[in-house]
Formats: sequence, structure tokens, C-alpha cells
Amino acid sequence: METLNTAPWKQKARWVLICISLVSIIMAWRVSQIGFNYDFESFFPQDDPHTSFYLDFRERFESDNDFLIVGIESPQSIYDADFLADVDRYTNELLELPHVTSVISPTQLREPIRMGLSLVQRPLLRWQSPDSIVANNLIADSIRIAQRSHYVGTLVSQNATALTIQVAHQQKLSKEGCDELANAILNLAKTWKHPSHIAGRAVAQKYYVDVMQSEVVLFVSVGMAIIVLFLWLAFHSAWGVVIPLLVVLLSGLWTLGIMELTGKSIDVMTIVLPTIIFVVGISDVVHILSRYYEELRGNSTQSMAIATAFKEVGLATFLTTLTTAVGFLTLMTSSVAPIQDFGLYAATGVGVAYVLAFSLLPAVMVLFPAPKITHVGSGTFWNRTLHRAMGYALKRGQWIRWGALIVCALGAIGAAQIEVNNVLLEDLADDDPFRQEFNFFEREFAGVRPFELAIQVDESASIYDLRVQQDMARITSFLKTEYGVGSVVSSDVIFSQINRWSNGDVNAFERLPATSKKLDAMVRSLDRFGAKDALNRVAHEPSNTLRIFGKLSDLGARHYEQKNEELQQWFASEMPNSPMTLRVTGTAQLIDINVGSLAGDMVKGLSIAFLIVALIAGLMFRSVTMVFISLIPNFIPLLLIAGIMGWTGIDLKLSTSIIFTIAFGIAVDDTIHFISKLRLQLAKGRSLPYAVKRSFIGAGKAIIITSIILCGGFITLSLSSFLGTFYIGVLISLTLLFAVLADLFVLPWLVLSFLTTKEK
Repeated sequence: METLNTAPWKQKARWVLICISLVSIIMAWRVSQIGFNYDFESFFPQDDPHTSFYLDFRERFESDNDFLIVGIESPQSIYDADFLADVDRYTNELLELPHVTSVISPTQLREPIRMGLSLVQRPLLRWQSPDSIVANNLIADSIRIAQRSHYVGTLVSQNATALTIQVAHQQKLSKEGCDELANAILNLAKTWKHPSHIAGRAVAQKYYVDVMQSEVVLFVSVGMAIIVLFLWLAFHSAWGVVIPLLVVLLSGLWTLGIMELTGKSIDVMTIVLPTIIFVVGISDVVHILSRYYEELRGNSTQSMAIATAFKEVGLATFLTTLTTAVGFLTLMTSSVAPIQDFGLYAATGVGVAYVLAFSLLPAVMVLFPAPKITHVGSGTFWNRTLHRAMGYALKRGQWIRWGALIVCALGAIGAAQIEVNNVLLEDLADDDPFRQEFNFFEREFAGVRPFELAIQVDESASIYDLRVQQDMARITSFLKTEYGVGSVVSSDVIFSQINRWSNGDVNAFERLPATSKKLDAMVRSLDRFGAKDALNRVAHEPSNTLRIFGKLSDLGARHYEQKNEELQQWFASEMPNSPMTLRVTGTAQLIDINVGSLAGDMVKGLSIAFLIVALIAGLMFRSVTMVFISLIPNFIPLLLIAGIMGWTGIDLKLSTSIIFTIAFGIAVDDTIHFISKLRLQLAKGRSLPYAVKRSFIGAGKAIIITSIILCGGFITLSLSSFLGTFYIGVLISLTLLFAVLADLFVLPWLVLSFLTTKEK
């Protein structure tokens, strides 16, 4: 073992440091190129028929997410000529923005009204009338608009204090294009004198990316500060702070560099990755250093201390790295691409941290003098404290048993109350400024959640048959009154408008024509009424497909799952002989479908993780009993967290679904370190009680320190503006806290109670 101090080993250590330095420089350059992205469509189910259907449907019509809605508030009423003049100016300015293809504004809308034999293009709002009659005209316009359901809640708010400008931009606009458009429209809105609100994919993506960029810096800064603090408290030396910090910083750097090299940007899931790598990567280093310091405190030479530390902790750290990586990799069973990517790169980061811990750390140990170790203070404090804690645990075995059973019962009751649900904007707090923008449209208009219904007409009928359009009118009516869809656009609505316009704008004619002949004539006269483009958005004659789209309030996946069932039941019972087939689709629906698979994905991932841990415990002890003993202390914290989620009403959704798998993969590390230490003690011929005691004291300090660092690191995520990230930080921190208590009290009691002499 003394050969570690010889020149050849020092030379190898120097080469290791040189290689690590070169790789780190390359990775630092790659990280400087990494981007941030928030791709809404990445949350669609992968390789799923629902996704394939929607993508094909979108090719026939258009995306339901490539739009911007601009809401303008009036101090009193929108029916004011000066206010409408300002809105008209805003409309013209919006038309000049990059990537904008069209703008629909109440100030520029014209209705083609048949008057005798001619069509008159009447303004929807006659705000440009002569001063003497403009007020009277606007009063008349307000009465007429109030009677048009397709205007109220779409272009004009219910209380007439706000209106919207609908902005269409290029389809499938790239992130760069969205950023350019979002910056342009947000800067333009700052020049307007009336309060404005903007919603849509481009501005949502920009907002999320901006928040992610600032939060990455926040998490890394606070996380490093916490790591430095706890490392100092644990080792009381600059050596014990700088070296572990260097390992985890390089681990994070390399992981982000690998992401950039493989074309992966930082998104709403991987935003927590640097923090996770920092706090998880520190675990191996702390266990190695704790054993190293322990040997130095026992008067071992530096070379012997290095050899002993890596020999005794090496297997345990390999196994903990394996289980943590497996925990992350099981996330790849999810059908959600960002969760898959998060699991893959988190596992990669854990592997990188392990490689650096067993290359950079020993190289530094060999090349630099050993830290100064005192034989009083923190080392003896830890031994005394752990010795007393062990004695307490052994004397209170019954309390531990009944306490664990009661806690598990409460957790199970709470877990039964967990609901699988997802609200599109639930990730933002109620007081978040961007959430307030969406709340405005929810409150004053129909909302911003897109609704898409695909209607396939069979070969026995044409999409322009009167019977088909009459069935469409019944479906549209149901969607408005029972489903809650607002701003509805469909073929029957367009034909009803044309029918009203064709009959002098009389309200009684806002319905489908009475005969097929009149409907056919209406189809031929679409160009005259300027409605051909509008109809093409909802009718695709080559595929005999119709479309109904609109807006909804964001009430959650469970709510609309029930509404979809009610729609299909109503259609089957009320229209059994209809030649049409209905299918709800669209971006929101696809995300809801993914939410429905979360529980199954989570169970699948946890099952794999439990199986791996069981296999490791079984191979280490050749004992089925030890397998169950190892799993129980890690099952209890998960059950407790599930109970807390159920009791507090935290839904299982895209962000919270990963908590259990991550927490288990990390929390099980302490169990592996304990049973690995126990295995070494038993291999030396120690009695079971003595082996448990030595394992408790020997591994206890590192377990507590790493758990505190992990909890401290994860709790920094609670500073996030995203509620999903907040829950990840708080709930994983609680899981790790419960896990360390279970490993230090429940696990020793289980070992002493159930591990027989034969099994040793």
C-alpha cells in the first residue's frame, strides 16, 4: 500500500489531472453554447396513435397553438370612438410584426350584408362615423354585438370593458422565430397607453425560458453555498470543502457539456439537473472522505488511509451509483419525452460524478499532503452522538415498530386520496405575472386552453350535406351549453352567419338554411361573402373531415376526461344513425392523455428500481430475508410522501410523477452503505449486535452528512417560480429526511429482529 507514494503513482495522478483538465476545458466551451427551450409539443405521447392522428389532422387544417391573443382594456367601455381609434392603430402596428400572417380586430371587421340585390360591407363597429352620429352608431353596434354569441366572449368581453385582437403567425414557428415575435410584441405593447394582456405559445415559451435561465443561476449559486456550509461543518478544513466541491462542479459541467454535444437544451424538466448532480454527486465523495478521515484519525499513514477508504467504500459507492442511476433510468419508461431525457441525462450525470470521484479525488489525495486531523472535536462528537442514538434505538424497539406501523397506515390512507390530474398553467403560482395574463382571458373571455374536435364523415354522405350540417349544429350546441366551449368555430356556425347576412342580418335567420338546395347555393357563394378561407379552416373536402375548434377554461385533465365521456355518450344516444365519428384531439388533449399514463409509468419505474435493489441486497447477503429488510426502510418514506400528497391535495401530474422514482434511487444509497458496512463487519467474524453497532457508528456520520447535504440541495428548488419544481424540491427533501430516520432506526431494528445466525 505504500506504493501509492512512489513516483510512478504520482506520475499517473498527474496524467489523470491533465486529462480531466483538458476534458473540462472542452466541456466548459460546449456548455457556453447550450440553449434553453420550452417545447410544448415535446410533452405529447411518444409513438402513440393519438399523436399520429393529431399530427395528420393538423396537416389538413392548422395548428391549434400557433396564435397570439391580445386583450385591450378600456377605462369604461370599449364602445368609445377614441378608444377604438387607438385599438385600430395597435392593429396596424401588429400587422407589421415579424412572422405575423394576419390580424383580426373588431375595429377592422366588415360584415357582408345582402341589401336587395347587392352586398353591403358594414363595419362591425362604426367608430369612424361623423362626430354627430358616432355615439348613436356605437350604441346600436353594442346592442347588435350583444346578440351575437360568436362575438361575445371571443372579440368582446361579457361586460364590454375589454376586447381582443386575434394575431395569427406562421405555422410551426421555430423557437428563434417565436423569440423574435415575442420580443417584438411585448416591446410594442409597452408603447400603448391602454392596459394590454398577451397570451399564446410564442410569449409563453419566452417567459418560461427567461425564468429557467434565471433559476438555473439561482439554484447553482444557492446549492453551492449550502454544500460549502455543510462540508465545512462536517470536515472543518478547507481541504474537505474544496476537493468535494471541485468534483461536483466538474460533474455538473461535464453533464451539461454532454447534453449540448448530444443536441439537448435545458428545458422545464432538466432545469433541476445541475442541482441534482451537485447534491447527488457529493454523496460518494463524502463517504470516501469520511472513511479517509477516520483512518487518519486512527493514526494510519496517508497511503494506508487512501487504500482503506477506497477499498471499504468502493463497492458501496459503486452500488449506490448503480441504484441511483437505475432510479433515473427507469424514468425512460415514461411516454413523455422530457421525462425520458431527464432520466437519461441525470443517470449520465451520476455516472460522471462517480468517475470523477474515483479519478480526480484519488489523484488529488496522492499528489497533495493529507489534511491535518485532530483527535478531538467533531470526530469524537460524532462517535459519541451516534453511540447514544444506537443505544436509544435498541432500547426502543417496540416504539420503533409501532411508530412505523402507525406512520405507514397514515401514509396509506393519504396515498389513497391522490388524484391524477394536470392543469396546463398549474405550474405557475397564482400571483405569477404570466399566470395573471391567462387569468384575464379566463375571466373576461372564453379562456386560452385550445379545444379541437375532429369529425370524420363516412362515404355515405358529404360534409356539405344538409343532414350532416344539421348534426353539426346539434354537436356545436352541446359543446357550448354542456361542455363549456367558447369562441366556437365550425362549419354550421359559418353557414348560419352567411344565412343571416343573406337575409338582411335578421336574427331569426341565424340558422342553417331550410333546404339542401339553399345550402348548396351557399357553398357556391362563399367567395362573395369572404368566407371561403374561414370554411377551409373547419372543412376538408378531400378527406370528408370536419373540424370544430374553440377555447376552454383551464379546469384540468380529470374535468375534461369526464366531459369527453359525456360527449361520446350523448352522441351515441342522441345521434345513433349519424354518418359521423367524433374524436377529441389537439395539444391539450394529448397532454391530458399523457397525464393518464403517469400512475402506470410511475409504478413500472418503481418496480424496476425495487427489483434492482432487491437483487443487490440478495447478492450481497444471499438472503431473501435481507432483501425485504433492505426494501422496507425505503418503502416507508415513499409511502409517507404519497400520504402527504394525498392529505394536502397535491395531484400526481407531469412534474410530481418523477418524485418517487428519483427519491427512491437516491434514498436507497444510505441503506446500501449501511448493509455494505454490516457485510464487512460480519465477514470479520463479528457478532450480529456488534456488527450492527459498528455499522451504525461507522456509516452513520456519512449517512447523516450526505442526507443533510441532499436535503439542503433539493430544498433550494423550493425557490422556483414553477410549482412543479417547488414540489420536487420540498417532497424529495422530505423523502430523504424520512429515509435517513428509517435507515438509522428502523433498519438496525429490522436486522437485529429478523436476520438469523444462519443467514449471517
